[in-house]
Amino acid sequence: MNYRDWLIFLVVFLTFSLAGILIVRVFLRIITGLSKKTRTVLDDLIAKAIRTPLNLAAIIIAAFVSIYLIKLPPKYLKIIEGTLFVLTVLLATIAINNVFRALLQWVQETSEKKEFLRRFLPLLDIGEKIFVWTAALMIILKRFNYDISSLIVSMGVGSLAIGLAAQDTLSNMFGGLMLLFDQPFRVGDRIKLESGEFGDVLEIGLRSTKIKTVENYVLVVPNSQLIKSKVLNYYMPEGRSIGKINVGVSYDSDPERVREILVKSALEVEDVMKDPAPSAFFTGFGDFALEFLLVFSVDDPKKVFSTKDKVNEKILANFRKEGIEIPYPIQTLYIRRDNESEN
Repeated sequence: MNYRDWLIFLVVFLTFSLAGILIVRVFLRIITGLSKKTRTVLDDLIAKAIRTPLNLAAIIIAAFVSIYLIKLPPKYLKIIEGTLFVLTVLLATIAINNVFRALLQWVQETSEKKEFLRRFLPLLDIGEKIFVWTAALMIILKRFNYDISSLIVSMGVGSLAIGLAAQDTLSNMFGGLMLLFDQPFRVGDRIKLESGEFGDVLEIGLRSTKIKTVENYVLVVPNSQLIKSKVLNYYMPEGRSIGKINVGVSYDSDPERVREILVKSALEVEDVMKDPAPSAFFTGFGDFALEFLLVFSVDDPKKVFSTKDKVNEKILANFRKEGIEIPYPIQTLYIRRDNESEN
């Protein structure tokens, strides 16, 4: 090769590169103009994602055309062709990743399930990158006549070994995905576990779920356990929750009057819902008192305890005002004494 060949190569390469970049810009400008007339932003995101890969593709195409216009030694031609092939595959991989990321961004911005997508889409993005880059590596190795069958077998054996070693971790990850798809509870919901603990859901991760208990502790539960156990969600099917108060009064009390006072006491508390209205029931005859049950509703499960506290205060105050007694447990002990004559 002489200087004349290199000069021809440089001129042709620069000419075709500039022409290609100009064509790409005109093409993208047309696409951008058309996309602005549509209601969706997906085409705008895709146009932005492929702008840089298309410009680089124009340069690679110019290089391909230029190397055939000069007489290169076969060994140099083979090296340059291989390099350009690798660059082309890498560029295509980057373009696919950019388009996929634009699609995920569009889905997240337009979907109503933003909390679910915020946790699921990063995992989908990682999976897509692993798949696309692995495929790109296979294509490049195949181009240079490397035996990829042994690599595939090695990857399969390695994946099996990793899967067995990380069985618990994978089980928790699949459990997290099932929780995200099924959504038995959401972040902020108050739930009760089968083991008895209950609190508010702080975070639903891929490995575990964090629950803030009423004692202000954080309970970390592996997802594999959550999907196998029963979970009580106080926010489904609606946020309204029920409060119950059991109370006993003396046998001298009028049941009808007691029911009226219980309902009145509940209605005097602001957080108690008026619709449905509170209800009081005469539930039975206890050992020491007549037993009643007061049932009321609140619009948020987190208000049940504080509301019960206020209702209890109202009940006690109204019972004292009306002279209704809450009896103490009383036991009468009878002692049998033998006759003095028998002693």
